[in-house]
This record gives sequence, C-alpha cells and structure tokens, in this order.
Amino acid sequence: MLKDYLYTLQEISDTSARIRLLPESPIYEAHFKGMPVTPGACIIQMACELVGGSLGKALDVEEASDIRFVHPVLPTEITELEFQFSRPKAEEQPDVWSVQVLAGETLCSRMKLTLKP
Repeated sequence: MLKDYLYTLQEISDTSARIRLLPESPIYEAHFKGMPVTPGACIIQMACELVGGSLGKALDVEEASDIRFVHPVLPTEITELEFQFSRPKAEEQPDVWSVQVLAGETLCSRMKLTLKP
C-alpha cells in the first residue's frame, strides 16, 4: 500500500527490513507542507507491510498497542530507516509482533502489533 509511494524497500530478512523514504511523496505535502514529517499511522502501516513481506503474505493490523514515537521521522533529515521485528511470545501469541524503528542508532519508534492475514 505504501511501498513505492512513501518508501522503497532496500533489504528484508525474517527479522528486519531497511527502507528508503521518498521525500517527494504526496503524503509529505499534506503532512505538513513546509515541515514534512512521516505520519505515525504510516509508520505503523509500513511495519505491517514489512513484517508481511518478510513472511511472504499480506497482513492487516488487528491491534496496535504500546506505541511510542520517540523521535520524529523528518524526510529532510532521515532518508533510511530500519525496522526490526520479532515475536517475543510466539508460542502464546503467534500474531503479536514487537517492532522497533531506527534511523542509524536513533530509536524513532517502537510498538506492539497484532497482525492477521
């Protein structure tokens, strides 16, 4: 949904993905003109898409919790992000993923997502 519209995929594995933001995306014109920032909802959607990509199937967010936006993702300053994902309680809750979003060493956000096909 956002791939090739807000970001391009650079690399993906079963535990992480590296993306490049597209600062020319129309999303940044609306959010916010003159001072673009990546919307939190888009960060959550990218996480969903990337976890699904690592599994080879499309997923939807059923629930999002423990969301922390720690550092703004400004496409004028940050061009690459790394999404790290894991299932800390895979046996008990196989659809629950922990996701961290990093710009280099800087933590931008973290969240817990329940993802379903």
